[in-house]
Formats: sequence, structure tokens, C-alpha cells
Amino acid sequence: MSITNLNSNRVKLMIEENQFDLIIDLRTEDNYEKGHLQGAINIPINQIPDKMNFLNSYKDKKILLYCGIGSQSKSVCKVLAVNGFEYLYSLYKGIKEYKYSLEY
Repeated sequence: MSITNLNSNRVKLMIEENQFDLIIDLRTEDNYEKGHLQGAINIPINQIPDKMNFLNSYKDKKILLYCGIGSQSKSVCKVLAVNGFEYLYSLYKGIKEYKYSLEY
């Protein structure tokens, strides 16, 4: 089990190299629609418990989680780690500090 905080430079590079199996935007649907990381799906933080069956198929895969400022993604990473997830990544300081273009 590992949780790794990544800065925006590293996240951009890893996305370009298709190193993540799943990218989750934990923000609200409204915020997601205003711009999100390339390839990200939207699972607002309050829906994580309802999505565990879906998430369980990624237990041994690389998952990047991010939120607005980085605190929620770290919390969700810890919860997933306790539930047996192997490779968890959090965008340090959230999308607020992401310096690159977003998808809409």
C-alpha cells in the first residue's frame, strides 16, 4: 500500500504517458464541468461509498485522486488504502495549483 503526493508537473507527465489506470475528480459535478484533468471521471467525495463496487476492480491499479485544494483527496486515499488499494496518488494542493490546460 502506498499513497504518493504528486505536484502538477509530475501529474501532467504521468497523464501524458498514460501511467494512471483511473483518475478521479472528487469535486462537485459543477466544478468538474468547469474544467478537469484529461481522462478524469467525476465521483464527488460524498458518492465514494456508493462507488466501492466499481472502485474495487481497481484495487491493484494506479489511481490518481484530486479535489480543489488537496485535502479531500488525501483523506479518500487513506480510506482506500485501509480498504486494500495498492497504488494511490493525490494531486498536491489540488486542481487549484494545477498549472496546465484542463478538459471541459
